[in-house]
Amino acid sequence: MLFKLFAIGIIGVILVLLLRTAKPEFAVLATIATGIVLVIVLVNSLSGAVVAFTRIVEKSGLPEGIFATILKIIGIGYLTEYSASICEDAGCASIAQKLQLGGKLVIFMLAIGIVTRLVDVVTSLAETL
Repeated sequence: MLFKLFAIGIIGVILVLLLRTAKPEFAVLATIATGIVLVIVLVNSLSGAVVAFTRIVEKSGLPEGIFATILKIIGIGYLTEYSASICEDAGCASIAQKLQLGGKLVIFMLAIGIVTRLVDVVTSLAETL
């Protein structure tokens, strides 16, 4: 899989460099397309990790909502970073910073829900002891 990622990345970089000299307006589109292909390859390879994470959640006895929220937080983090990188590549660093701030705020709001659920679980465990 790593070789596949490297190959896609190198081909994408060569394409972007060629387009920057010939058609600069298409270079950003090539960057986005390369990133999408890389993400698709990565997501397909992550299914094993998701299954392992699901088993951990089942064994822990934690509510499945926590698992779903953690996956959302991870996805938001990656998408935020990817979107901000595209903005920076396009020369819009200030928009990239705002995207990162927005992603962090969404992650914070989701994390509050996890902390609340974990406190509920700990409280219920403490009551049974």
